[in-house]
This record gives sequence, structure tokens and C-alpha cells, in this order.
Amino acid sequence: MPHERKIPYDKYSIDSIVEFAQRLVGRTLREFVDVDSIADPHRRKGSFGNAVEELYFLLTINSDPRPDFHEVNLELKSTPLKHVRDGEIVAKERLVITMVSYPEVVRETFETSHLVEKASDMLLISYLWEEGKDPLDYVIEYAGRWGLPEEDMPQFKADWETVVAKVRAGRAEDISSSDTLYLEACTKSADSSKRTSQPFSDVPAKPRAWALKASYMTAVSGGLLASMEPIRRAADERDLDLLGLVRRRFEPYIGRTQGELAAEVGYAWPDGHAPKAITALVTKRILGVDEESRIAEFEKAGIRPKTIRLKRNDVPKEAMSFPAFDYARLAETDFEDSDFYGYLQQRYLFVIYREGEDGQYRLSEVALWQMPDADVEEARRCYEEMRKRVREGHAEESVRSTENRCCHVRPHGRDSHDTCMTPYGVPVVKKCFWLNQSYLAEEIAKLGS
Repeated sequence: MPHERKIPYDKYSIDSIVEFAQRLVGRTLREFVDVDSIADPHRRKGSFGNAVEELYFLLTINSDPRPDFHEVNLELKSTPLKHVRDGEIVAKERLVITMVSYPEVVRETFETSHLVEKASDMLLISYLWEEGKDPLDYVIEYAGRWGLPEEDMPQFKADWETVVAKVRAGRAEDISSSDTLYLEACTKSADSSKRTSQPFSDVPAKPRAWALKASYMTAVSGGLLASMEPIRRAADERDLDLLGLVRRRFEPYIGRTQGELAAEVGYAWPDGHAPKAITALVTKRILGVDEESRIAEFEKAGIRPKTIRLKRNDVPKEAMSFPAFDYARLAETDFEDSDFYGYLQQRYLFVIYREGEDGQYRLSEVALWQMPDADVEEARRCYEEMRKRVREGHAEESVRSTENRCCHVRPHGRDSHDTCMTPYGVPVVKKCFWLNQSYLAEEIAKLGS
């Protein structure tokens, strides 16, 4: 048995443990362990992490709540990375830290929480996941000591308190990943029908675990930190969560037109024609971030700024579009693996302009929005219907806004000659998924309620 073998590091020394872990960097588990294969992670989630723990560090896997290296209070965590189409490396999934105990969490404070205890000092091992490859042959990209950064603690605390407030209100069944930015209480059960009790309600709730969101892990593990710039905080801003900080910065500019706003922060806007990227540039300037840098807090939270112009009837002037899809990829890709699903999991900073009596659009508010989980299921229907039509040879037939409460499909090419080949060899004008204007109006109304 692994625990009966001599451990090849000093379990009472963090330096020894970390040094032993760093032998893995740039190499694979196959080079170090004497087994032919480990469980397919598609069939047994966490199998790679278990293999690192049991076969490399020779630890016994059990239900002990103490840290894996309990002699030095160090937690071991493994997290997968993956290549995306532009060659960038991103986190493949969230990093699960520890289970949420509904009866216990309501008696904790953030500072004394089991989450902070577990995540304050971790040995983090990141490996490059590649489809079809034996997990023993995944290359380890990083191994080192890591804990929740001090500069991110205000947002982690806000996220934790948002979740715990629902438990204390007897609404644990209403917890959603869209509630929070860096941290989430994700569902944690192989059986989606499983429920557990909560302390202030008779309504059973899904078992959940504290996890760091995939966007946050991308910023941490994907090597983006060097190209990101944080929002510099004044002394009285240090305890603000991210939305509070953004609102504080935008507040002096409320009521300005887009042209006035651009001019006020130093961008020329000749003849009223704004460059396409003006909103993103203005946002960076207001937040005090260099226009060439990515905003660190936005990258960690997976936030993308989006300008929304509301007409006088509070309906958006335009529907919200996503990038054009490839018909062949659509036909062969399940919803959860699609780009469209990724866009729906994205959180958006809505920079909202409202039309005045004079026809001018003025900055009204900024708000964070992510599609609620229930609406993602409605969006799935739109995706599956469009996929069905493409597979049946009718790619030219779009899903109309009258067919789905949230989404529709329509052309997104430069003109009728801007086409994409279908799986059956016929070019059809490029299309994309859009959020319906009526749906957006409903969601934006909720943000102000």
C-alpha cells in the first residue's frame, strides 16, 4: 500500500514538500509512478488529483477533514488547464476547495470560516489537460505554494457573505453561481437529484462546495497576471467589493453623454464619431487602468464590459449579439461544450445609457449581470433547435425571437456574401445567437429593483 512505503520528502517541512512537488514541473506522472494507467477523469472526477496525492506524494486518501499535509497545515489541490483556439492557456474548470456545511457556515464569520482555513495555504499543482490523452501523460505546468491573495479578500468576503446570507434566510435552494464573482458555492453531487437539509427552512437544498471560479483560476494559473493591471484603490476604497468600487469610480460621470464622457476622460471624438472600442477605453480610463492592459479584477471575475443603450420605453435600442458560429461545429458540439454556453456563463458589466427627451443617450448606471441558471436552460432550447435544423439540412432557417423567451438566431455577416459552409456542403450566410431585446429589458429592470 502507498502509505506503507517510505515518503521521499520531509512531511514536517513545507519547503521539502514544495521542493518535491516542483520536480513535477514540465514532466508527467508516468515518469514518477509505477502504474500503467489511472481512472479516466471523464468517468471518475478528481482521479488525476487523487493519483498525485496517492501515487506521487504517497498520502492515504480518506475523509479526514484536516489538510492533506496536516503536519504543516498545507492543503494539496490539483487543477487542469487547457489550450483554447487562440493558443491561450485557460483554466478548464473551477477549483473546488471544501464542502459547504449549511448548519456550520451560518455560525461562522468569513475570517474564521472553514473556507479561509482551507484556502489560505495550498500546494497548487496545475496540469495541461488534452482531450484523448492518458491522464498519466498530462504535463504539469506549475507546482507551488499559493493562498487567497490579500488584495482579493474584500471580494472573497463579499461573495462568501452573499451565499451565507441566503442560507441564513432559509433560501439555500436559491443559491446560484451568478450570485458571486470570484468565489462560488457550486453543486457537488454525482446525483443531481440529491438534496440535503438546511437550518432555517424545511425546503431541502442541493449539496454545494466552495470553489474558485474558472475565470479566477485562469488569472491565477494561466499566467495572465503579468499582462493585467489592478484598479488602484484609495485608502477609503480598500474594503469595497468590486461592484462598489466600480460604482464609486463611475458616479461622477452619471448624466454625461457618451461624447461628453469620452472628451472628459481625454479621448477626442471628432464629428461625433466614436471609435468602436470607445466604451472599453473610457471604462479603463475611469477606472484608472492603462488602455493597453487587461483589468485584473475583471479577468479574475470573468467580466466583460458591454454598453447597453435604453430607449425612452426602457427597451434596449439593440439586441445583444455574440460572435458568429460555425455550422459544422454547431452540429457536432453539445451545448455545455459550446462557445455559446461559455458566453452565457460570462458575467457582464452593463454600462447603461438612457435616452433623454432630447434624443441623447446619457450614462445612467453600471451594473453586473449574468444570465440566471433557469434562463440558461431556456437558451439551451434555442441552441438545440438551431443545431437540429443545421443537422437536418436547414441551416437557413433561424430560430426566431418569437420561438424563445431569451434568445434567437439571425445573420451576423458583413453582407449576404459573407457565408459559412454547412455540414452538407452548402454555404449559408453567417449567423450568431442574440439575446432578445424584450428579455434584456426584463433583466435590466430587475437590476434596478
